Amino acid sequence: MAEGRERGSAPVEFVLIIPVVLLIFFGIIQGSLWYQAQNVAHAAAAAAYNDARVSNGSAGSGQAAGSQVIANHGGSLNGASVSVSRTANQVSVTVTGSAPTIVPGWGGPSVTQTVSGPTERWVNR
Repeated sequence: MAEGRERGSAPVEFVLIIPVVLLIFFGIIQGSLWYQAQNVAHAAAAAAYNDARVSNGSAGSGQAAGSQVIANHGGSLNGASVSVSRTANQVSVTVTGSAPTIVPGWGGPSVTQTVSGPTERWVNR
């Protein structure tokens, strides 16, 4: 008779645990999409920096290089923009956008990566 009291407990446990498992599963997928978007943004910022920092480089050539990297990784970074600031001694590149999302109606987590450093130049001593 004691066996009868446990009857029906498996479906209740299933109903309580499955939403948690699904939340963890989809959270891992969304986190992976965000991580990929971060990597693409950093690669684009590094490419833009490397192109703009050379002695005959310009902000426009850096921006084109960064945009090309983003285009090559189609869909990994939504609404991306590449901003390049170049002075005689310093180059700074910022790439912004948002990660793709699996949640309908949500714009996705934002992504920002910045790379900066010195320009390549001749110095007379």
